[in-house]
This record gives sequence, structure tokens and C-alpha cells, in this order.
Amino acid sequence: MKKIIFALILGILLIHIKPVLAEETYDWESLNEISDTALQLAKQERFSESAQLLTYFAVKFEEIPIDREYISLDDYRTITSTYKTAQNVILNNQIGKEEKVRTLTKFRLVVDAMVSEHQPLWGAMESSIMATFSQMKNDVEEGDKQSFKHDLNEFLALYEVIYPSIQIDLDTERVKRMDVHISVVEDKLFQDIPVTSRTEQLNIMEEELKAIFERIKEDEADPSLLWVMISTGSVILLALSYSGWRKYRGEKEKEIKRERDKE
Repeated sequence: MKKIIFALILGILLIHIKPVLAEETYDWESLNEISDTALQLAKQERFSESAQLLTYFAVKFEEIPIDREYISLDDYRTITSTYKTAQNVILNNQIGKEEKVRTLTKFRLVVDAMVSEHQPLWGAMESSIMATFSQMKNDVEEGDKQSFKHDLNEFLALYEVIYPSIQIDLDTERVKRMDVHISVVEDKLFQDIPVTSRTEQLNIMEEELKAIFERIKEDEADPSLLWVMISTGSVILLALSYSGWRKYRGEKEKEIKRERDKE
């Protein structure tokens, strides 16, 4: 009976640990750490060292096979594109520190999106993005076209940082819907339509933005993870109960034996 219970526990643990082991085999966590260190070095203006880490990242990344189990072709292209942009920017003397850090941040977030099943780092940019978008709405209501143009550019710059990450984490249709909203607002003719129409368009776009960030919050409460906790806990509880019962039965048998010896 003990062997059966142990086998059940081991089986459940192996089923759910297997994906983690597969990721470790191809060093996803190591890639995540490399991208983070490259970003931190860029923030310290140690661009040469950051570039060396990016080169090392490319070597490690090439070890990962392109298939459904490890990385899809689309995700591979997204990461490769973001990596190449970071590599081209980091040692370019014509580009300032702020732009380099922004580009390395985009790279950092997209690698994390591949590693993190819950609470990806790009979700932390929600407050900045939504605050900038709110200011855009105020600009429209106040009729300040110059401020709107400035805030729109700031919003687009922030959204561009998380864009590769949401391509990995969200379904294609949701990303495309947001692309359409942005195209409408970017169009020069947008400034010429009535205020009510512009406000309505921004309200719809705002709801779509909120849905994007709400999506990752929903993923934090993954029901499959809860099932693992409950099922594993139940089996462990069963094993402990069985061990307790065996101990109790053993004690009772000893007590009966002592009583017989007295007789």
C-alpha cells in the first residue's frame, strides 16, 4: 500500500514538474537572467559589457529547438527581432542612454514573457501607459491639439516597449484589434473629426487597453495550478493518514500482545 501511495505522489509531481525541467534543459531561466543583467548594465552606461551579454544570449538562444514544446516560430521571430534591435542600438554612439535603456527594456520584457506563466513583467507598465492615455483624453476634451500630439507620441513609445511581449502572451486577434485602434488615432484626419467622435474612439480604445492588462491578471489565478495544489495535497494527506493508521494499528497490536503475555 505504501508503494502505491508513493507512486501516486511521484506520478503527480513528475507530470507537473516535467515542463519546468524541459525549460531548465534549454536554460530559459539563464536567458532571463542574461537579459536582466544586460539591461542593468545599460542603465549604468556600461554599454560594452551589455553588448557582450547580448552576444552570449544569442549563443544560448540558438540551443533552443523551434517546436511547439519549447518555442513557436512566431515567438522565435519576435524574440530574435527584439534582440537584433537591442544589439544594433547598444553600441551606437549616435543613440542616447534613454533610448538604449528603452530598447533593452523591451528586450528584457519579451524574454520574461516567454519564461513567466503568471505576472509577466510587462504588466507592471499598466499604470504608466494608462496614465498617459488618460492625459490624451483630457487633451481632446480641452481642445489642446499640441499636447495631444505630444502625449500620443509618449503613449506610442510606452506601448512599443510592451508590444513584443503582448504578441507572445496574448491571442493574435486581441493584438490586431489594438493595432487598428492605434492606426485610427495616429491618422492625421483624427484631429479633424468632431470632439465627441474622438472621445468615443478613445473610450473604446481605453476599454481594449484595460482588457489587455486584465487578461494577465486573470492568468494569475490559473485553475490548473489550483488543481495541482489540491490533487497533490489530497494524495499527501492520504499518505499521512495511512501512515497514522498503520502506526495506530501497530500500537494496538503491541498492547494486545502485552495483555496476552500478562495472562
